[in-house]
Amino acid sequence: MRAAAALVSTSVSTAPLRALVALAAATAALAGAASGTASTAVRTPRAASVGLAAAAAQVRRELRGLGQRGLVLGDPRAAVSIIEYTDLDCPLCSRVHTRVLPAVIERFVRTGRASIELRAVATSARSRSLALGAYAATPQHRGWDLVQLAYLRSVQRSDAAPEAGSRLASALRLDLASWRRSLPDPEWNLQLRAARSVVAVARFTRAPVFLLRRRGASGPFVVLTAPGSVASFGAAIARAAHG
Repeated sequence: MRAAAALVSTSVSTAPLRALVALAAATAALAGAASGTASTAVRTPRAASVGLAAAAAQVRRELRGLGQRGLVLGDPRAAVSIIEYTDLDCPLCSRVHTRVLPAVIERFVRTGRASIELRAVATSARSRSLALGAYAATPQHRGWDLVQLAYLRSVQRSDAAPEAGSRLASALRLDLASWRRSLPDPEWNLQLRAARSVVAVARFTRAPVFLLRRRGASGPFVVLTAPGSVASFGAAIARAAHG
C-alpha cells in the first residue's frame, strides 16, 4: 500500500455491504484454514536520542493493564470493533501509531468503548519480518507492544538502520526462546495472506485503514483512512456506535 510522506486529511466513508462481506469471507477462508467529541491534541514522539530501553518502557506504560488476545487490543466485547490494516514498514503508519493511536487507546480502548484488531500487510521483507515478530509475541500477550515499539523506533531513528525484531522483543523483556520458537508458526503466514487478500479485494491504496462497526451489526463499516487527529477517531467511533 502506498504511504504519503506526511499526515493527510482524514477520509471517512461508509463501505458498501457487499464489498465488506467479500472482505470478511476472504479473511475467514484463509485464517480459518489453520485452526480473535474528543480533543484534537496528538501525542508527539520523543526525540531521536531516546534509547531503546526508554522507548520500550514508554510502550509498556501506554499498554499496561490492557487485554491482548492475538492482535486484538482491549475488551473483545466493546461496543465498537475497529479493524486496522497496516504496514509495519510505513512512515505514515508510524506517525499515526505514535502521534494519534496512544491517545485513541487511552480514551476509547482503555475505557471499554472500542477494541482494535491489527491486521498486518507485508509489502517488503522488513514489514514481513516485523509482522511475524508481532504475531510471535502474541502467545505472550505482547503483540501490540512489539508493534508500537517498532513504530516508535522507526520515528525516533528515521535516519538509522532499522532494529531487528529480536532487539525489540528483548527490550520488551519477552521470553526470547519462546518468541523464537513461535516465529515459524504457519498461522502467521496465513494471517498475512488473509490481510493481503482483503486489501486487494477492497483496493485500499493507502495505509493505515481502519474499519469501524458496532459489535454484532451486519451493516456497512465506517472507513477511516490515515486519521490525523483523535477527533476524527472520536467522530468515526460515534458514527459506528449508532450504525
